Amino acid sequence: MARAGELLGDRYRLIRAIGAGGMGTVWWARDERIGRDVALKLSPPESGVTGDPGFVREAHMAAQISHPNVVGVLDAGEAARERRFLVMELLHGETLAERLRSREPLPVAEALSIAIEVCRGLEAIHAHGIVHRDVKPENIFLADIPGEGRVPKLLDFGCSAPMGTPALPSGFVPTPPRAGESNEPSPEGTPGVVGTPQYMSPEQARGDEDVDGRADLWALGAVLYEALAGRAPFDGTDVDATIEAVLSEEPGPLPGWVPEGARRLVAKCLEKDQRRRYPNARALRMALEEALADFMGASSTGFTRSRGSSVRPPARGRGRTAGLTIATGLVLFAAASLPSLEVARRAAAHLLRATVGDAVKAAASRSREAVLDEVRPDEPR
Repeated sequence: MARAGELLGDRYRLIRAIGAGGMGTVWWARDERIGRDVALKLSPPESGVTGDPGFVREAHMAAQISHPNVVGVLDAGEAARERRFLVMELLHGETLAERLRSREPLPVAEALSIAIEVCRGLEAIHAHGIVHRDVKPENIFLADIPGEGRVPKLLDFGCSAPMGTPALPSGFVPTPPRAGESNEPSPEGTPGVVGTPQYMSPEQARGDEDVDGRADLWALGAVLYEALAGRAPFDGTDVDATIEAVLSEEPGPLPGWVPEGARRLVAKCLEKDQRRRYPNARALRMALEEALADFMGASSTGFTRSRGSSVRPPARGRGRTAGLTIATGLVLFAAASLPSLEVARRAAAHLLRATVGDAVKAAASRSREAVLDEVRPDEPR
């Protein structure tokens, strides 16, 4: 049993336990070599160095990713009594699950902004050929970063696997996890249903042979649904009922105040057939950015957004093609009307990225037309 004050790897001094799960205990620790506080995940005492494939896999996969929206892995090693540890950046803030604990929906702009940044993290993960397989509010940390505000970061690669890995080994009959908990591969190496039932894609629940990044898009759609509705889209009375709902039922309608663009993209994420979902995380991110731009554009026209009333978004693309003046106005509007200045800042940043890109394209197009007018004034184009 690890104790506060214990030194691991001749370098990391344990300060206090800050979390625990099936794959180990997370400690606040001090890197005494460079004087930095870190988060240290220590494998269970019964696992042993050679009998902990899930922990090893998590270390290897997480270490491949370096992205602002994914928790950073700094080191890994072995402790006494054949225990492994994983050293990560120490984050301050709260998980999205804690943010949603009141079961009240998030403001639309905040929910979409969080989803956009989680999508950026998934883009990086998928680019390395990895499927996270356990995207859920507990694994999305809203980190308070000095100078940057609150930044969503994906945590916990304990369920991750390479693209195309079967959800279950051939012939395995799973024992479902408890509702709300992820069933990670056990220290003995016998996997169960990989994921968390409320956010598990149908292909994961069925144990399909080829699970890819679209399973993570399903999970993010379920998370976004919960953020907008204050409840999970699939939440049966027990695990079996939840999995049955994932496989055969449609989620209830989102509340009336959720804009149409957000409704459409959530529905597309939660398509039972993965071929009908967004093809990749980038496509979903672009749809999220468009939905956010449309929502902010509709809000800035003066319509009042209140629960029980629906805000009609403007025509497609309107929020991104009117130029930098509108984007600047949206910053001021958001700062005045949203419940959090940080939400306003991040929402405006997403809009400015899209607006600047459109402005550059428009300027390039106008320049081309001007050159053609001068060189070939009489030629049709």
